[in-house]
Amino acid sequence: MTRRAVRDPYRGRDPREIPTYNAFNAAHYLRIPENTIRDWAFGYRYPSRGGRARATTPLIDVADRLGHRFSFHNLVELHVLGALRREHRVDMKIIRRTMDYLRQKLNAQRPLITEEMETDGVSIFVTRLGEFINASREGQLAMRALFHARLKHIDRDAGGIASRLFPFTWHIDDRDSTVMKGDLPRLVSIDPTVAFGRPVIAGSRVPTIEVYQRFSAGESPDELAADFGRTPQEIWEAIRCESAPA
Repeated sequence: MTRRAVRDPYRGRDPREIPTYNAFNAAHYLRIPENTIRDWAFGYRYPSRGGRARATTPLIDVADRLGHRFSFHNLVELHVLGALRREHRVDMKIIRRTMDYLRQKLNAQRPLITEEMETDGVSIFVTRLGEFINASREGQLAMRALFHARLKHIDRDAGGIASRLFPFTWHIDDRDSTVMKGDLPRLVSIDPTVAFGRPVIAGSRVPTIEVYQRFSAGESPDELAADFGRTPQEIWEAIRCESAPA
């Protein structure tokens, strides 16, 4: 009796570390402008007082820096950074200093994708930011609540490493009580082991892009729900995922 060979499309690599997404994909899925994605990932040049050009250091370790392609873990890091920059308008210099502090405190090179970020990491991050920007206690509590809302949209494996992301399909406003309570739906997921890491309706292999294309071609959400065996709410979330701008 011959044993069937086990197919491994990833060739032994962790699918979460494979460069799958370009800057446009990352911007679209995360609702972050593409230029911002590039600045965070690759740094940017700026003139100094003496007239000489200087460059910022990247905030994340891009999976394929030469090809400008991101891994799933890069998406998770950008997802968390988005809470700081877009919702709280924290200065990038402060974020960089805090990231360095967090790496030292947690002894983790990439603290934004590890389990510690859900426990001590959040408090350390917020408290350290509070020291830098003199945030009020209420401001720190609001920032902590927003972080927890973001982190609720990340599933982790048994080792505490990010394994699935539920991207936001709604406009995020840190003053919104829905966001503060973390009640935004987790109906669309990005899992590097499903559909090659493209967004799907959570719990299925239905690509959101297929739903959106058929909706754009004239099929109604009710028709699509019946055809795919999903709820109308899931169909609308799939449509929103593909149609909303960054």
